[in-house]
Amino acid sequence: MIVTSMVDLSIDLGALAHNYRQLRARCAPQVKMLAAVKADAYGHGLEPASRTLAAAGADYLGVGSLEEGLALRQAGLTTPVLLLLGILPAEAESAVAADLDVVVYRPDVAQAVAAAARSQGKKARVHLKVDTGMGRLGVLPDEVLPFLESLGEHPQLEIMGLLSHLAVAEIEDKSYTLKQLAEFTGLLAAARARGFELPLSHLANSAATWELKETHFGMVRPGIMLYGSPPAPQRHLAMNLKPVMSFACQVLQVKRLPPGASISYGCTYTTPDWCQLAVLPVGYANGYSRLLSNRGEVLIGGQRAPIRGRVCMNLIMVEVSHIPEVTAGDKVTLLGADGDERLTAEELAGWAQTISYEIYLALGNANPRRYLGT
Repeated sequence: MIVTSMVDLSIDLGALAHNYRQLRARCAPQVKMLAAVKADAYGHGLEPASRTLAAAGADYLGVGSLEEGLALRQAGLTTPVLLLLGILPAEAESAVAADLDVVVYRPDVAQAVAAAARSQGKKARVHLKVDTGMGRLGVLPDEVLPFLESLGEHPQLEIMGLLSHLAVAEIEDKSYTLKQLAEFTGLLAAARARGFELPLSHLANSAATWELKETHFGMVRPGIMLYGSPPAPQRHLAMNLKPVMSFACQVLQVKRLPPGASISYGCTYTTPDWCQLAVLPVGYANGYSRLLSNRGEVLIGGQRAPIRGRVCMNLIMVEVSHIPEVTAGDKVTLLGADGDERLTAEELAGWAQTISYEIYLALGNANPRRYLGT
């Protein structure tokens, strides 16, 4: 690929559909699949990613906010959409009018959704969030049955199921995950004994979708694996995933610095010898973390080139003394493959002391996206 602009962030929608099919194959036919597209599809673009996943067969789309749910409806998508963070009471009218499923865990929100459904002459679908050990959103286990009973007082509400979130499903030791599973299974059984059908209960994230079929219930909710990253990079599981995002740029300038020359702000790198340096038009304004200073690497001509000095707002410098043929205009890969070499989001995350999710979000939110496979 020839990079014709200073920076090029590309999204391979064919790879996204491929990854969806890999996850779908791990589930029984009757298990529905919610594709997590919250946070602008992890930086990959809410509408294009959602269209691709819906076309691939996703039964539900999971978003974070009402704004994202409304954006999908305004784009013409009719696939069921679940508001994973829930809503505020003032947002109930809009959520119900757009036929969005709402996660509930607050009585006032449930009442607002019921009132909105009643005023609009329709039913509203809700999912009750339970905290089985994540320590985030959700009612505690001993509150589940009373909350369900209160929901049952509103005939306008269709109670789709319980949901909870797994804290450490990606690690090899599954003891905590199995504890959460047991809690969830017990609550589901108790609720059904009270007459609540809860047909679409869901617990499994990417890791559990892949490894633990006993967590699948009525629906699964994969996220990071859809975008080509394993949930646990330190564990080498056999996953046929394709990276969806790649990021490249052009060399702006090549220059030769003498021994003892300082590079970038703070003079944190001094050349020990003559140094051939390539200056690149990428920095933290492009979502390329400042934590990659003196740590990260890029690919030029299929070879790795280390970052020298601090990452600037719009520029980084890399040493190419070992790649003497580099010239201005050459392609540089910051995320993705070049020849036999590849830079993954997991590798960038390791250098930046974070996770692949943040790499995707930072790059995807800061650069124009170019879509492949449309």
